[in-house]
Amino acid sequence: MHLGIVENGKIYSLKGDHTEALRHYREGIRMATKENADQVFFQHYTQCVMESLELSGAHDEVIAYCDKAIALLEDNVDKADIIKKNYAVAVEKKAVQYLLKEDKTEAVTLFKKAQDAIGRGKQPLTDELLNWLQRGYTVSKQQIVASQKKHKYFTVTKENIKPEMAIKLPKVVLPI
Repeated sequence: MHLGIVENGKIYSLKGDHTEALRHYREGIRMATKENADQVFFQHYTQCVMESLELSGAHDEVIAYCDKAIALLEDNVDKADIIKKNYAVAVEKKAVQYLLKEDKTEAVTLFKKAQDAIGRGKQPLTDELLNWLQRGYTVSKQQIVASQKKHKYFTVTKENIKPEMAIKLPKVVLPI
């Protein structure tokens, strides 16, 4: 059930209705947590939440999510490649938020941190945005979004949705 509700949230997200998308995602997370679903669902749903928050301009909320993920992973970065990758993704996402908030200094620091954790050439978005910033280029929101799309930054895409699975959440279910 939670999977279908989140799929419907993705449909709303692609339409630009992030309020409704977030309502679906958060209910999906609540349901998945309640039934002790596999951790992969929670991770995926959280990614969907962060994308809708970012696209709706709630950058400080995304930064808070990233800070929690970074804190959980930081002590174990050297233990497994998947942990290193998840850590670098969280740092990259945080860097993007600072860049969108026009704090280039913090963005550069974070992009370097992500690159140090995983290496050059492993996260093309980090490499590209860091390169632009270090060259002193002005980077517009449109350029950031175009680069994000080019490097497949977003999880919620037209190609990744299964509309036949979507379950509409009743209006009576309020956002968390």
